[in-house]
Amino acid sequence: MKPSTVVAPDWFKIIVGFPFVVAMLWFGQDLLKLLAIAFLIFVLATAFTDRLAKLTIAGRQIPDWGAHGVALLIIVSALWLFAVISSAAAEEIIEAFPKYQARLGDLLLQLEGLLGEQAVEAIQNAASGLQIGSLLAFLAGGLVGSLAQVSLLTLYILFLLVERSDWQKKISLLSSADPHSPDIAVIVRRAAAGVKDYMWVNAVTSAMSGTVAYVVFRAIGLDFAAFLAIMIFLVGFIPNIGAFIGIVLPSLVALAQFESLWPFLAVIFIYGGSDQLISQVVTPTMQGKSLNMSIFMITVSLVFWSLLWGGLGAFLAVPLTVIVLVIASEVPSLRWLAVLLSRDGDISNAH
Repeated sequence: MKPSTVVAPDWFKIIVGFPFVVAMLWFGQDLLKLLAIAFLIFVLATAFTDRLAKLTIAGRQIPDWGAHGVALLIIVSALWLFAVISSAAAEEIIEAFPKYQARLGDLLLQLEGLLGEQAVEAIQNAASGLQIGSLLAFLAGGLVGSLAQVSLLTLYILFLLVERSDWQKKISLLSSADPHSPDIAVIVRRAAAGVKDYMWVNAVTSAMSGTVAYVVFRAIGLDFAAFLAIMIFLVGFIPNIGAFIGIVLPSLVALAQFESLWPFLAVIFIYGGSDQLISQVVTPTMQGKSLNMSIFMITVSLVFWSLLWGGLGAFLAVPLTVIVLVIASEVPSLRWLAVLLSRDGDISNAH
């Protein structure tokens, strides 16, 4: 008689496995962050390639190799442009910060008559504790990492695009014949589709917001216009608080740079109004159907990934949560997690 096999219950596997996964994400973050960024840029590049392949020029469709080449050129060029602009901005921010600090000090003195001495003192203490200048310099210098990291990231993206057809074949081979076990091929395809849709819509709408921002900032003569436009593009991928960050940063720069209030008002109303138009009209039109994810759980995910991986974690929060949602919806023992992450509990087409 064969001895009976003891199978650990699902709740025990989760309790033991979750700390292990978190520890792996924490201690391996230097490698995993770069791989995650490369994967998301690759997904964005494939979405761009698919749309280019549908275009026709003089009645002829663009060949696949041409669509791949154009997408790769644009994505890699944008990546290196971001790196150059952010590196230059780091030095400019450090040089300009003493002037900004003095200007903000004058503004606080003017506010003293309106708010009272104690309120102004509290604002000064909060501002000094935040160290805004150091924070902006860190963001500028660490936006896309060092030159070596950007070079490695470029290689990752290049190899992924070159091997795209091979990866598609590998994914097909992962299909399971067992109807009771999770189909890895289905999980990968559904996760890739959800992330691709999210990345494409947010890339287009964030690029629109960044372009409008750059035009407005250049028109009013705002310092660091290109860098702030890039920041607005990037924070557009951060759920819930991204739009707030995108309006606060240029508004503070306008207050610190100019004696007049009209540049500050231009940032608030012209750029802010345009951004709201994009988010309220263009984004819903492009999205078509929602990701079917709970806003509350997206916020929890934002906090979790931010604590784990910092600002980059906030940028990656939604794509990573989409992947978790799809995996959980396909694994019977994790269906409860997919239901919690979804907006309405329907996980039949979760992504």
